[in-house]
Amino acid sequence: MTENGDIEDIVAAVKPSRRKKKPNLLKKLRCYLAGPIDHAEDDGVGWRNDAKEWLQKRGVTVFDPCAKPISYQKYKEIDEEKRKMMALKTTGRYYELSQRMKEIVHVDLRMVDISDFLIVYMDPDTPMFGTIHELLNSLHQRKPTLVVIEGGRERASNWLFGIMDFNFMFDSFEDLYSFLDLIDTASIEADLSRWVFFDN
Repeated sequence: MTENGDIEDIVAAVKPSRRKKKPNLLKKLRCYLAGPIDHAEDDGVGWRNDAKEWLQKRGVTVFDPCAKPISYQKYKEIDEEKRKMMALKTTGRYYELSQRMKEIVHVDLRMVDISDFLIVYMDPDTPMFGTIHELLNSLHQRKPTLVVIEGGRERASNWLFGIMDFNFMFDSFEDLYSFLDLIDTASIEADLSRWVFFDN
């Protein structure tokens, strides 16, 4: 990446002849989609559905906390279940809320653990305690942690620039997808201190 991490410059610098249809490096990788749910107007479903569609076309297995891939899980995080949990909080039924959330947190963090990379959506105007927890776990595990910031990188916390590579921070999902396309086609070299591509 360039010194200033401008994805537009990188995409422009890659000549069309260098953009390959293969090797499809993202195929069979697993990606977790982190972002606010509790205080998101649509429970955080909209952007995740768009990301899932883009990733699944490239053979990526997607872990979505809004649609957990576990049939036996008792508690969900969205829709009516979210309303029930918010009601538990407002009525002071903290023990019940704690029991429900412990299961949700365990499953979500486990999905972070087994993912090969994360896409994190951050809206500075939305509280997102769980998202920060997931982001930090991913960074500590040295996974590629790709952060899209609503309103652009200039709205990100200065602290974020101190804990992660700003080249993995994006002003929009379009910029993120352009970057991932270059990684997928090996049009740019992936940071192999973060990315791991197994032979099979």
